[in-house]
Amino acid sequence: MKKIIKAQEEARQVRRSTANWEFIKSLPPKLRIALEYYIETGNFREAARIAGMSVDEFLYFAKDKANIYDMS
Repeated sequence: MKKIIKAQEEARQVRRSTANWEFIKSLPPKLRIALEYYIETGNFREAARIAGMSVDEFLYFAKDKANIYDMS
């Protein structure tokens, strides 16, 4: 269990450190909240629902536009 928690925390740190925060903060609230949720939890499906996007659209947006790298 400790290994899983440690891996989740490491993934969260990577997402936080690679994210383009200036870009994220410039977005409308719906998209900003979805990206922040994704960064903190890694749950891209729920984040896509929050953003009102398909999963593919959201992952493209998160990775290519907001520069969020996910280790999974």
